[in-house]
Amino acid sequence: MIVSPNSRRLRIFGGIAILGLIATYVHIRPQWNQAPFEYARDYYQSVTSYFGDSVYNNTLYTEGNEEIVHQYYNSSAPCASFPNTDGVLLVMKTGATEAFDRIPTHLLTTLTCLPDFLIFSDMEQQVGPYHIYDALAEFEESAKAHNGDFDLYRDQKECPVSQKSCVDAKRDGQKAWNLDKYKFLPMMEQTWRMRPGRDWYIFAEADTYVFWANIIHWLKKESRLNPREKLYLGSRSFIGGTPFGHGGSGYILSGTLLKHLIEYHPGVVKQYNVKGANECCGDLMLAQALEEFEDVKVRQTWPMINGEKPSTLPYGPGHWCEPILTMHHMNAEEISTVWQYEQTRKNDRILMIRDLYEGLIKPKMQVSRSNWDNLSDDVCYLNPDPDAQELAEGHFRERQKKEDEMNDVEKDAWKSWENCAKVCESQDVPDEEEWDLQNLITRKDDEPSSANDTEIAEDTSPSDAAAREAWKKSMNEKKRNRSCFQYRWHEEVCCTAKSFKLGAPKMAPDSSNPKARWMSGWHLKGINDWIDATGECTKPAWKTPET
Repeated sequence: MIVSPNSRRLRIFGGIAILGLIATYVHIRPQWNQAPFEYARDYYQSVTSYFGDSVYNNTLYTEGNEEIVHQYYNSSAPCASFPNTDGVLLVMKTGATEAFDRIPTHLLTTLTCLPDFLIFSDMEQQVGPYHIYDALAEFEESAKAHNGDFDLYRDQKECPVSQKSCVDAKRDGQKAWNLDKYKFLPMMEQTWRMRPGRDWYIFAEADTYVFWANIIHWLKKESRLNPREKLYLGSRSFIGGTPFGHGGSGYILSGTLLKHLIEYHPGVVKQYNVKGANECCGDLMLAQALEEFEDVKVRQTWPMINGEKPSTLPYGPGHWCEPILTMHHMNAEEISTVWQYEQTRKNDRILMIRDLYEGLIKPKMQVSRSNWDNLSDDVCYLNPDPDAQELAEGHFRERQKKEDEMNDVEKDAWKSWENCAKVCESQDVPDEEEWDLQNLITRKDDEPSSANDTEIAEDTSPSDAAAREAWKKSMNEKKRNRSCFQYRWHEEVCCTAKSFKLGAPKMAPDSSNPKARWMSGWHLKGINDWIDATGECTKPAWKTPET
């Protein structure tokens, strides 16, 4: 085949061009690692690496909970074990002044796996793709016009910047509280209109945490409750003798009850909108409406529906093997932490209150903390001096133990935090090893020692074995009945608690007066004794709602 001169020239030029490109690449390649490209390249790699990696160190993994949580946090499939929530709707209530502080964390955690939910506030807002509805949008103008509780509602609409900026400038948080009570009944009406026909409606605040695996399992399987009945479940509180489900703890209405309230009594919302000016709280008004129009009262579901959070839960008798459905007063960091704990637990059994202690609180427990309040206030010991008694808060005076009922340790408890700590120590009971020691001590002094001395605890005498078992049973009973787990001392007031809580820090006093310091302590031996004597939770202690 004869190649034309033009074709030959093109091949030669093409080869030269390729060699030139290779030479150019070899020349400039080393400069790629130099500025100004280096920063851009490293930034690109760090960003793509961050978003591409879904496995991180589990920041909850620490000494003391290695057997409870995984060392690494795999966030690639957060909804893998999420329960089927068909027939159940979450309705969350917030306020315009707090929505952007609280709602985003929920959207990243507790709400991320829900196929549907509603968020209500006192102003229509948008958080990314999520809409927040104004619960008061249809509130009668005549009822709002001369009601000072609605000043904030009007001010919010006139705020030209972020709501937080306007509120921070005025520093009046009470107005948000005053307005909040009016949202409850209108929220019921809008919820039924927008999402009718569900089996269960779970109402929660923006600082409420819902344990979805537990609550769905309980509602659909364990509780044996029928959503076709008129049911109102919550953590029961009382105001003026009226029982109501505490709003912050969360409460549950059956679909049948919500339907009856809204469809069969069309005037109920307007009636209570007017009544709100003379009532303190929206959750109370809801209970009043349910009792007045449907003859339904709240069924006590505490401590599963709970108003505390991990650091304030009273761990111990009554708060141990019980499953947890909700918690309250949770800030954004605490919500994220509990979600992370649920995601990284090593087992998928029903989460009990005990699990929260062992996974989140136990690793942080220590003998004492200065400038700390661990919320001990079940039994108090005060300076008996009349002037000191007069200065003490009434709450402490009401809970102080009578002098004729106190032992010598308790009579001195108020004098110092060291003395206060001895109250719990005085309830200690001997361990099993002390039985062995006592047997050695009671041997006759002139009895020759033998090779069996170190094995005296294994004496095969039936009478000795029975006595040992009876003694052990008696000691375990005393450990289970312990009534002092921790103490708090401040201003010559010593208070102890019948449960164990972590609590929160207190500001260090300005004064150099040692009495002004807050001292809190935990009797770890007594706590561990109680846990050991109580034994494993063989099954969850589900609560049957009480009327």
